[in-house]
Amino acid sequence: MKSSYIAWVAMAALVVAGTIVLFSFDPAQHAFYPGCALYKLTGLYCPGCGGLRATHQLLHGRIFTAFHFNPLFVATFPLWLWAFARAVQRCSQGRPFFPSIKGTWLWSGAAVVILFGVLRNLPFNSLAWMRP
Repeated sequence: MKSSYIAWVAMAALVVAGTIVLFSFDPAQHAFYPGCALYKLTGLYCPGCGGLRATHQLLHGRIFTAFHFNPLFVATFPLWLWAFARAVQRCSQGRPFFPSIKGTWLWSGAAVVILFGVLRNLPFNSLAWMRP
Protein backbone atom coordinates (compact mmCIF):
# COMPACT_ATOMS: atom_id res chain seq x y z
CA MET A 1 0.00 0.00 0.00
CA LYS A 2 1.17 3.48 -0.76
CA SER A 3 1.99 5.64 2.24
CA SER A 4 0.07 8.55 0.67
CA TYR A 5 -3.06 6.38 0.53
CA ILE A 6 -2.67 5.52 4.21
CA ALA A 7 -2.19 9.20 5.03
CA TRP A 8 -5.38 10.13 3.12
CA VAL A 9 -7.38 7.44 4.91
CA ALA A 10 -6.02 8.52 8.29
CA MET A 11 -6.78 12.17 7.57
CA ALA A 12 -10.30 11.34 6.41
CA ALA A 13 -10.87 9.26 9.56
CA LEU A 14 -9.72 12.17 11.74
CA VAL A 15 -12.00 14.61 9.92
CA VAL A 16 -14.98 12.26 10.26
CA ALA A 17 -14.25 11.64 13.96
CA GLY A 18 -13.84 15.37 14.64
CA THR A 19 -17.07 16.12 12.79
CA ILE A 20 -18.95 13.51 14.82
CA VAL A 21 -17.61 14.95 18.09
CA LEU A 22 -18.47 18.50 17.02
CA PHE A 23 -21.94 17.41 15.91
CA SER A 24 -22.60 15.55 19.15
CA PHE A 25 -21.19 18.00 21.70
CA ASP A 26 -22.08 21.69 21.57
CA PRO A 27 -18.96 23.83 22.20
CA ALA A 28 -21.14 26.34 24.06
CA GLN A 29 -21.99 23.68 26.65
CA HIS A 30 -18.85 21.52 26.92
CA ALA A 31 -15.55 22.77 28.32
CA PHE A 32 -13.23 20.23 26.66
CA TYR A 33 -12.99 22.37 23.52
CA PRO A 34 -10.04 24.79 23.47
CA GLY A 35 -10.82 28.43 24.16
CA CYS A 36 -9.43 31.42 22.33
CA ALA A 37 -6.12 32.49 23.86
CA LEU A 38 -6.48 36.07 22.59
CA TYR A 39 -9.92 36.41 24.20
CA LYS A 40 -8.70 34.88 27.48
CA LEU A 41 -5.71 37.24 27.64
CA THR A 42 -7.21 40.48 26.33
CA GLY A 43 -10.99 40.16 26.18
CA LEU A 44 -10.85 40.88 22.42
CA TYR A 45 -12.51 38.65 19.85
CA CYS A 46 -10.19 37.25 17.20
CA PRO A 47 -11.53 36.70 13.65
CA GLY A 48 -11.96 33.00 14.47
CA CYS A 49 -13.84 33.42 17.76
CA GLY A 50 -17.14 31.58 17.56
CA GLY A 51 -15.97 29.37 14.70
CA LEU A 52 -16.45 26.07 16.55
CA ARG A 53 -19.90 27.11 17.76
CA ALA A 54 -20.76 28.25 14.22
CA THR A 55 -19.59 24.93 12.78
CA HIS A 56 -21.70 23.03 15.32
CA GLN A 57 -24.74 25.06 14.31
CA LEU A 58 -24.03 24.53 10.59
CA LEU A 59 -23.80 20.78 11.16
CA HIS A 60 -27.31 20.99 12.61
CA GLY A 61 -28.59 23.10 9.70
CA ARG A 62 -29.00 26.32 11.71
CA ILE A 63 -27.42 28.82 9.32
CA PHE A 64 -28.73 31.99 10.99
CA THR A 65 -27.59 30.87 14.45
CA ALA A 66 -24.19 29.98 12.99
CA PHE A 67 -24.03 33.43 11.39
CA HIS A 68 -24.57 34.95 14.85
CA PHE A 69 -21.45 33.20 16.19
CA ASN A 70 -19.09 34.06 13.31
CA PRO A 71 -20.48 35.83 10.23
CA LEU A 72 -17.19 35.79 8.31
CA PHE A 73 -16.78 32.04 8.74
CA VAL A 74 -20.34 31.31 7.62
CA ALA A 75 -20.12 33.71 4.66
CA THR A 76 -16.86 32.15 3.42
CA PHE A 77 -17.74 28.52 4.21
CA PRO A 78 -18.91 27.73 0.64
CA LEU A 79 -15.62 29.13 -0.68
CA TRP A 80 -13.63 26.91 1.70
CA LEU A 81 -15.61 23.83 0.65
CA TRP A 82 -15.04 24.63 -3.02
CA ALA A 83 -11.30 25.19 -2.45
CA PHE A 84 -11.00 21.92 -0.54
CA ALA A 85 -12.85 19.99 -3.26
CA ARG A 86 -10.54 21.51 -5.89
CA ALA A 87 -7.48 20.62 -3.81
CA VAL A 88 -8.62 17.00 -3.45
CA GLN A 89 -9.28 16.87 -7.18
CA ARG A 90 -5.81 18.23 -7.91
CA CYS A 91 -4.21 15.71 -5.57
CA SER A 92 -6.12 12.81 -7.13
CA GLN A 93 -4.68 13.86 -10.50
CA GLY A 94 -1.14 13.73 -9.13
CA ARG A 95 -0.73 17.48 -8.88
CA PRO A 96 0.22 19.36 -5.71
CA PHE A 97 -2.55 19.70 -3.09
CA PHE A 98 -2.10 23.46 -2.87
CA PRO A 99 -2.19 25.41 -6.13
CA SER A 100 -0.12 28.51 -6.64
CA ILE A 101 -2.09 31.48 -5.34
CA LYS A 102 -1.58 35.04 -6.49
CA GLY A 103 -0.23 37.39 -3.86
CA THR A 104 -3.09 39.81 -4.39
CA TRP A 105 -5.58 37.11 -3.34
CA LEU A 106 -3.61 36.36 -0.19
CA TRP A 107 -3.25 40.03 0.74
CA SER A 108 -6.92 40.70 0.01
CA GLY A 109 -7.99 37.77 2.17
CA ALA A 110 -5.69 38.87 4.98
CA ALA A 111 -7.09 42.41 4.79
CA VAL A 112 -10.68 41.13 5.04
CA VAL A 113 -9.83 38.95 8.06
CA ILE A 114 -7.99 41.80 9.83
CA LEU A 115 -10.78 44.27 9.07
CA PHE A 116 -13.36 41.82 10.42
CA GLY A 117 -11.27 41.31 13.56
CA VAL A 118 -11.04 45.06 14.16
CA LEU A 119 -14.69 45.81 13.41
CA ARG A 120 -16.06 43.10 15.69
CA ASN A 121 -14.18 44.61 18.63
CA LEU A 122 -15.33 48.21 18.19
CA PRO A 123 -17.68 49.34 20.97
CA PHE A 124 -20.48 50.52 18.67
CA ASN A 125 -23.88 48.86 19.14
CA SER A 126 -24.42 48.85 15.38
CA LEU A 127 -21.56 46.32 15.06
CA ALA A 128 -22.71 44.06 17.90
CA TRP A 129 -24.02 41.52 15.37
CA MET A 130 -20.39 40.69 14.51
CA ARG A 131 -19.59 39.48 18.04
CA PRO A 132 -20.18 35.89 19.14
